[in-house]
Amino acid sequence: MPPIRQLAKLFQALSEKDLVSAKEIADEIASSEEKKGHPSAAQMLRGALHSKGIRGNRPTEPISGIVTNGNFLETALSKSFANTRLHDAMLRPATREAVETIINETRNGAYLLSKGIRRRGKLLFVGPPGCGKSFTAQAIANELNLPLFVVRFDAVIGSYLGQTATHLREIFRFVLSTPCVLLFDEIDALGKQRGSLLDVGELDRIVIALMQELDFLETKGIVIATSNLPQHLDRALWRRFDLVLQFPAPNKSGLAAYAKKMLTKFGIEPSPIVLKQVAAAKTYADAEKLAEAEARRIALEELISK
Repeated sequence: MPPIRQLAKLFQALSEKDLVSAKEIADEIASSEEKKGHPSAAQMLRGALHSKGIRGNRPTEPISGIVTNGNFLETALSKSFANTRLHDAMLRPATREAVETIINETRNGAYLLSKGIRRRGKLLFVGPPGCGKSFTAQAIANELNLPLFVVRFDAVIGSYLGQTATHLREIFRFVLSTPCVLLFDEIDALGKQRGSLLDVGELDRIVIALMQELDFLETKGIVIATSNLPQHLDRALWRRFDLVLQFPAPNKSGLAAYAKKMLTKFGIEPSPIVLKQVAAAKTYADAEKLAEAEARRIALEELISK
């Protein structure tokens, strides 16, 4: 009798109508019976598996009978709304140039394809928290006039064997048919280095599934992943991205410039007290909160004085 673990995986794949995974697991069971010295049983299992013509490699098109789970996508993808533009982002000159090049490639993707040139559409942003990675992803989406969808890992990571890989497949299938910017914010949750003694094998399979989806990816939009802990990412995952950009922690002058830019948008002249507070901040996110707090304070004071 096949191990309960294999049967549980098979039942899970069938319940999710994931015929590709079901075939792979069934093949494993047949091979296991053959190794145990049960060739007749293995032959019978393989005959039953192939009697309906379920064979071949992973398809490039959705398998007939598998319908995209709309309810899952509504839970797993959050549409982000913000008026952020690229000129609002505090980027190093080299980083800004690289981002502008990616935007230009995306806008002219059809022309590049006509020349037999592949455009870049898979980006990895690495750096400490609050330093503009997600902000820049939103800016890229707005510059391209594309929606930004943020992946919710709490919905993607399933409790059953193989469920997370199936969820990832659904998300990437959505990207194939929907031009957008897809953001895996803090992809460390999915792409950790394989082989840790503290992790179970299922986590390794998730990393492999993610890398396979990135390998097969063809989209009119862009997929962006961010990481606060790049040293924890699987080394093989890095190679799946077309471009890796570093987002370093800002210095005091960078924080002051960003705060001034934020306050100018509110029509406020930054006070020495606010600038001193900003200088003590550590990230652009902290500087933004301080600028908004100052704008809020002034607005309420003006309201009271009327």
